Amino acid sequence: MIAVSLFGAILIQSCKKEKAPELDSETQQFNTDANNYKSESDQADNDINNSISSYPTFGRGTAILSSPMCGASVDTTYLTSQKMLIFNFDGVTPCFSPSRTRAGQIKVQLIAGNHWSEVGAVLKETYINFKITRLSDNQFIMFNGEKTLKNINGNNWLGFLLGTSTLKYQSRAFNVAVTFNNNLSATWNTAHVTEWSYTPSAASPYSSKEAFITFTAIGDTTLNGFNNVCAWGINRFGQNFTTYYNSSILSNTYCGLWRPNQGELVHNVNSANFTLTLGVDQSGNPTPYDCAYGYKVVWTNGNGNTGTVILSY
Repeated sequence: MIAVSLFGAILIQSCKKEKAPELDSETQQFNTDANNYKSESDQADNDINNSISSYPTFGRGTAILSSPMCGASVDTTYLTSQKMLIFNFDGVTPCFSPSRTRAGQIKVQLIAGNHWSEVGAVLKETYINFKITRLSDNQFIMFNGEKTLKNINGNNWLGFLLGTSTLKYQSRAFNVAVTFNNNLSATWNTAHVTEWSYTPSAASPYSSKEAFITFTAIGDTTLNGFNNVCAWGINRFGQNFTTYYNSSILSNTYCGLWRPNQGELVHNVNSANFTLTLGVDQSGNPTPYDCAYGYKVVWTNGNGNTGTVILSY
């Protein structure tokens, strides 16, 4: 998973010869929050897409990657009348990678298109106290609000498995309320496009020649003078932020979907920039054909000093 703690970081370089300034604790926490929000939101989208495919009201065919959704029961009361499913999470079942539980509800309604598998179909997802708790330390993040997911390519599962077509979705969320275990809260907005592709074993670049699924994400709006913006809002410390991509995030199931192998994004927080280069080794070098150690953060503090830190996933 992208979500990792920024504590225990190793400072490795600076634009100045003296020791690099340390990344302050609020920025460390915001980076962690941003990673947690995106990874859990993307994971929920993935699970929902896989689960609803088996319902004729939403789509044709059988779910491919994982169904039923981990730790959830499905209420079909409104399936016919409103094209809506309600996923009720039990808050008990461990869901792995990493190990965590999920509680609350996600309502999923088809609001455009006859079936979710169609090009241009739109789902509305409503988070109701959707709470994800990490079992290693009982830290949690909880969502309340709405988002939409638009099907760009349509779900051609046969073409997907043959490696000839991709699954592509446009996500939009506005004013999602995010709560953390210390009762601090944030407001999150998102605008990005994600894409899933399948590489058969015969085309695998890895030595084991295993088949794998690749995930990419890119921001797709312009805001506050930035292009490729994927998120903006107010973080748990009351600071305004805008996050944009310099290049797409790319990860795969061979190395771990939430352990990206490449990509670069920038968090602009209160006019300071924090650039994250994903998919690096322990020295901060790119690892395009190997599973990455982690990612590199480069920032400039209020005094104009630049620091760099390499963090593990």
